[in-house]
Amino acid sequence: MSEYTSFRVGGKVDYLAFPEGPEELQRILEWCGQQGIRTFILGNGTNLLVRDGGFRGMAISLSRGFLRVEEVECGPEGSLVLAEAGQSLGKLVEFSWKKGLAGLEFAAGIPGSVGGALFMNAGAFRGEIKGVLDSVRLMEASGLVLERRREEWKFFYRSMGLEKGEVILGGKFRLKAENGQEVKNRIEEIMRQRMSKQPYDLPSAGSVFKNPPQGPAGKLIEEAGLKGYYIGDAQISEKHANFIVNRGQARAQDILALIELARKKVYQEKGVWLEMEIQVIGED
Repeated sequence: MSEYTSFRVGGKVDYLAFPEGPEELQRILEWCGQQGIRTFILGNGTNLLVRDGGFRGMAISLSRGFLRVEEVECGPEGSLVLAEAGQSLGKLVEFSWKKGLAGLEFAAGIPGSVGGALFMNAGAFRGEIKGVLDSVRLMEASGLVLERRREEWKFFYRSMGLEKGEVILGGKFRLKAENGQEVKNRIEEIMRQRMSKQPYDLPSAGSVFKNPPQGPAGKLIEEAGLKGYYIGDAQISEKHANFIVNRGQARAQDILALIELARKKVYQEKGVWLEMEIQVIGED
């Protein structure tokens, strides 16, 4: 799994599938159900830590078959844009400014897929996916494909409340018409801010912890004296303390040890228990 995750760590998975459409996905899920095989939707492998023992089951990536991005409605005030789950969020942001559409600038530089962004209700720079979402297309555990409007979801901080067994196939986004160059300029400014504050030169999974009400998680970790601290080849970034980076040969257990250290130290000094933003799967 180290070849399919942005952390570049993780043991082997029993099965890895790349369905090219809903019918193949349905057959894969049906077969796994019949065989009693656990499944996991991989996305682009960002925001994910796979333990060193790997994952007993099947990882399913939508990155080769669910890539469509297009305007499905267009008017003078804006457009409704369809983006399938396997497409990268970056491609959707690029598509929007090239079409002269505003609303997704906050997502510039967020790694991962459209499906992952929906699943996590991804957000930054005072924006969230739910703010531009019109509807989500998904497959239920039974294989039924349906579409749910934004109003039907119970959004939380970094979660959209997806039920167990449901798979996101894509979403529709309501974007406003605006001068494309002005939208691009805002995107470039956001990217400059990201590049100056976040470590893009080493493998990571983005922000490790959710920001608690008491303040940014990175600030709390830095104040606990852990910025730059490392175990093995895993290090709490010297650039942004809410990032853990792989300096080359890190193992999942090194990253997990840093996570637990940061949580305990912040709790001891600040009385705040940090909640994980990244997902952890697999066996030690």
